[in-house]
Amino acid sequence: MEELQSIVALGAGSVSKRVDEDGRIERCDNVKDIALYLDKIDEMIERKRRLFGEL
Repeated sequence: MEELQSIVALGAGSVSKRVDEDGRIERCDNVKDIALYLDKIDEMIERKRRLFGEL
């Protein structure tokens, strides 16, 4: 299956991905543990901002 769209995923254990025009894929995963997810939410938001640019 070909990956053609960027995905912004939210929640513990999810994976966001950005697909560039040239087909290159970059991924940004969230931690799986819910307590750790809540503790590190600001860090994960910043990683997604860097991945996708300011939305």
